[in-house]
Amino acid sequence: MADALASDRPSLVREWLLPSRAMKRRVWPAALGLSYIVAVGLLGGLRSDHVVIGLLGLLDLYNERTRAFLRQFLPFILTGVIYDSMRYFYWPGIEGRVHVEGPYRLEQSLFGIGGRTPNEWFLDHHWAALDLACGFAYLVYVAEYLAVAFLLFFHRNAAMLWRVAFAFLIVNVLGFITYFVFPVAPPWYVTEYGLGPAHAVQPFAAAASRFDQLLGTSFFDQVYGRGVDVFGAYPSLHVSYPLIAVWAVFRVPELRWARAPAIAFFLLMCLSAVYLQHHYVMDVVLGIAYAVVTIAIVDRLYARAHRSAERASSIHPAASGSPRPAASVASRSASE
Repeated sequence: MADALASDRPSLVREWLLPSRAMKRRVWPAALGLSYIVAVGLLGGLRSDHVVIGLLGLLDLYNERTRAFLRQFLPFILTGVIYDSMRYFYWPGIEGRVHVEGPYRLEQSLFGIGGRTPNEWFLDHHWAALDLACGFAYLVYVAEYLAVAFLLFFHRNAAMLWRVAFAFLIVNVLGFITYFVFPVAPPWYVTEYGLGPAHAVQPFAAAASRFDQLLGTSFFDQVYGRGVDVFGAYPSLHVSYPLIAVWAVFRVPELRWARAPAIAFFLLMCLSAVYLQHHYVMDVVLGIAYAVVTIAIVDRLYARAHRSAERASSIHPAASGSPRPAASVASRSASE
């Protein structure tokens, strides 16, 4: 095993660190990235992370591996760009339409504990160990999803990475649309401001701040200082991401070791969303539903794309890069 890794090391160095001499360059990905930086600068609020995102377009110019990385992780980049752009139109888009009392009363009737919502119960019943565990989960939930994507990338499982990447984009777009169509105040807002008509407020770490207090850090102040969707309680995308990650690791035999940790993290996130006062139980249910719908959409899209590729391969094997005749492709598909 060690010998194999040692023999592969020069190849990895060449693939990643050395610029390609044979690859045909194109200008538009780098130009698009630089245009993004200029656009944000003109609109206002340019930060260092915007510059980093824009400069990612340069990866397309370097070598084949960096170009493949950019192509396969593009849905993640697009998700970040879409989310950040919401700050320019979020508040006008939801003004006067935020639901405060309705979701609270629904939660009270469906999941109430002695007439109180689970969030209100957790306000009086919380423990340092859970503060740390739930706070940690809330900090790394995106990193957990990206870790699965990177594992798929380095295992060269392009098919599953395509599904994971587009699932991330689709579930977020569905969530963002819901934020505008049916904006809902989170439990912490009700605790702080009551059930009256909603008004514009800054994002708030709520009970997640206990994590920072215990460790003497300011992680959540920094995270929520850049938040946009204050009234985006429905659905809990915090729950959607880990569930899609569970689906992904169960689809890949090489990642069977990650299945138990992925399930445990998903269950922890379901608890954290409510415990930390950011979501109702109903939000968690909706987050699960959005993940299931997204998985169904991605599987259907992938199956359709796969059938189209096989059809093209059987009709024009030379154009598809495969010299095999149609009968060979059909028999291979049947055996799989």
